[in-house]
Amino acid sequence: MATGKAGQGTHAAWDPRRDRLLWAILIVYMGLAITHSYVMELGYGPDETSRHYPYIQWLATEHTLPPADPTEDCGPIELHPPLYYTALLPVYLAAKPFGDRAALRALRWTSPFLILATLLLWFPVIRRACGGRRKASLFAFALTAWWPNLFVAAGTFNNDVGTLLVSALLLYLVVIRQWDDRSLWSAGLWGLVIGIGALVKSSVLTVGMPVVAMAILWQHGRRCWADGRFWTRGLVAAGTCVASCGWWYLRNLELHGSFIPVPHGYCLIPHYLTKLEALMAGYVGPLFFRAVNGQWVSVFAGAVWFPDWTHGVVYTALRVLTVLGVLGVLIGIARLVRRVVRMGPEQTRALLLSCAGFGAIYLSCIWVSIFVHAGVYQGGRYLLPFLPGLTIPLTLGLRQICPRPLRGLLAIIVLLFLLGLSALTWYHLSTYWNPYVLSTSGRFE
Repeated sequence: MATGKAGQGTHAAWDPRRDRLLWAILIVYMGLAITHSYVMELGYGPDETSRHYPYIQWLATEHTLPPADPTEDCGPIELHPPLYYTALLPVYLAAKPFGDRAALRALRWTSPFLILATLLLWFPVIRRACGGRRKASLFAFALTAWWPNLFVAAGTFNNDVGTLLVSALLLYLVVIRQWDDRSLWSAGLWGLVIGIGALVKSSVLTVGMPVVAMAILWQHGRRCWADGRFWTRGLVAAGTCVASCGWWYLRNLELHGSFIPVPHGYCLIPHYLTKLEALMAGYVGPLFFRAVNGQWVSVFAGAVWFPDWTHGVVYTALRVLTVLGVLGVLIGIARLVRRVVRMGPEQTRALLLSCAGFGAIYLSCIWVSIFVHAGVYQGGRYLLPFLPGLTIPLTLGLRQICPRPLRGLLAIIVLLFLLGLSALTWYHLSTYWNPYVLSTSGRFE
């Protein structure tokens, strides 16, 4: 949180493009992403060979969208929107003559670079949310770029990669490039980006619309309801979104009876109960707390990526980090109320819109894990499309709670801890996960 005039003045002279630390953060990110790609056994990333690779194989051989499988309820490859796989089809076709392993390896190699583009879109948002302060911006950016769970996407072939890229583009356009643009063009472009993202993964639709709605409300001020342009821009944003992706969701409705279908049997609430009846019967409470804890456990890294014998130390340290961050945020809010510190409007927008996106996707994951698909309760990787909405408040909170002379030391400790978690993940993959999948399913060929 900024003091003075929201981080302006001396901070404005900082040129990140010439900052060696920024480039070092990106280089370390690439090293971590590529290492993860080779440490995790090829073909055994999340749904890599059960959904993602068969999907692109189908597109290449059949030249059409996967049809509904009459023998299986909501088959695994027919549910995902097609854009991510279609975009990477040339990579598959170029590598396929060398075999399936070479093709999947080539597809994996696209992920570090697509996530790199995501990070470059996130950085201006992070910088603005940190008030332009060099040290805070670099720490928040390193925290984001070295987040252990990010490498599940950056090191494998998964449509989460496309989701992160499109979500980062939306946040960049709204917060950085077009905030002062109240034209129909900007609203239409935001809606189009959401629609394109919804053709990559449905979660973009879930989180993108609330963020854009909040942005348009904010742009037009308190009396927005009396501004005809507010309503027009909202309709344009919704219209371009529906025009670009509506056909896919209408197709789902026709084939599966739902806009976003999910296979039956994953919900722990009896199907004959309404949501209100499930709440009154006591089903929702335990599932809610299970989801909250599961999302927290798995947002740092997949819930199974640390050896069991390390859980006590690792999760105690993560609890301490989380508590310190939350306390720091609360202290910062109190200081803002008392005007001890101030935030400029640009910093406020970057921070709150990032947090709004993270909050929207967090709440949607909890809802899904309770009422739709119980397996999502440990789906922390689904929160990554708005990862800055977690790492920015954590950065600002730690700065508020840590004395100024110790901030550099704390930053070093936290970042080394993150790197250690990645190394621990690689150890667990090498000693447990890879031998397990090879013994049960064999080498991907």
